[in-house]
Amino acid sequence: MYSVGILGASGFTGVELLRLCAQHPELSVSYATGDSQAGSRAASVYPSLATHYPNLVFSEFDLASALRCDVVFLCLPHEAALEIAPQLVGKVRLVVDLSAAFRLQDTSLYPRWYGFEHTQPALVKQAVYGLPEMYRSALAGATFIATPGCYVTAASLAL
Repeated sequence: MYSVGILGASGFTGVELLRLCAQHPELSVSYATGDSQAGSRAASVYPSLATHYPNLVFSEFDLASALRCDVVFLCLPHEAALEIAPQLVGKVRLVVDLSAAFRLQDTSLYPRWYGFEHTQPALVKQAVYGLPEMYRSALAGATFIATPGCYVTAASLAL
């Protein structure tokens, strides 16, 4: 069983990830952040999660709590993921970034496509692009995964 932390668990992406993790036999969500919902039970905010997470409480980000997890998912805005990822990569078994903060290898493209300056070029090089249909072997041993967006996934798989 892998201990999972979800940063940004109270947002749209995080809630969907909570739902998916609840169905996975090898994952146990032990830490979930949601700054706007900090202190609230996940089951109270999202009644559909009550059966699977009756006692899970959203909290504010705490590095020590995140570091106790085997796997940490970043369901955060790009800039927040960019700030937090360096604190986790290499310190937990796996970091999966669901933002766009580490999708592009060329950091000079971030202002144009995502509207922010990238400050972690070395970390970008460590991220494995999370499209198994194209990068399966690299993903097998990855410790940091940058998930692709929906449009690029659809276009890549169609080709």
